[in-house]
Amino acid sequence: MQTVEYRLNEQRIFIAADMDALSLFAVKRLIRSAHEAIIAHGAFYLALSGGSTPVYLHQMLARPDNQQQLDWRKVHIFFGDERNVPADHPDSNYRMARETLLTKVPIPASQIHAMPTRCDNMQDCADRYAETLASMPQREGMPCFDYIVLGMGNDGHTASLFPHTAILDECDRSVAAVFVPKLNTWRISLTYPVLNQANAVMVLASGSGKADVLYDVFNEPTRDFPIQRIQNARLEWYVDTAAAARLIESDVGLSG
Repeated sequence: MQTVEYRLNEQRIFIAADMDALSLFAVKRLIRSAHEAIIAHGAFYLALSGGSTPVYLHQMLARPDNQQQLDWRKVHIFFGDERNVPADHPDSNYRMARETLLTKVPIPASQIHAMPTRCDNMQDCADRYAETLASMPQREGMPCFDYIVLGMGNDGHTASLFPHTAILDECDRSVAAVFVPKLNTWRISLTYPVLNQANAVMVLASGSGKADVLYDVFNEPTRDFPIQRIQNARLEWYVDTAAAARLIESDVGLSG
């Protein structure tokens, strides 16, 4: 199965047989966006996601034939969220990106912008990262990324925007701290105003464990999943057939 584009509720969904095929297709789209951004304003501002699914994307991008298509001197890497752990901790999003991508491509170290976690408190860390983002291009008072990569949890959260948390209503800060009761921990995350300003947003979802929530995201608007609150005209979904199973099998208006 080739990667096939569908539309549902005016959103673009790209479905592939497995994560290798999906990640290769997603990398090609990302590289194309990078070329467009570098031509437009001389740099490519990219925010990476944590979680397990982006590992495939990182590994595919790090392949010599793919990484050679990017001018890494003009790429700036940021992060969508981070856990309250040191940068070398196994749960760190930065560590995952470093091990799967950042040490394998010729990007200048000064252009890798990890979220700080060793502060007096997590809101201080969020404020420090907001200062870092202030050096980026801005739109309507918020940093404007060229591309943001996101994942989706089984509860419909994305980045660290979890259901029933105060950060969902944050309108003024570009980065905010959030306490996640179900995990009993603090995190920091980009906020909706930033996600909605990006030039493009990619959501990756894979595996049968995401099939139910993916179906509900498109067919149950009253569920109010955090990922449903992203209002970006260039939001695109990249999913494998396992995650898209219920969408494919049901008559929900999925059209090619």
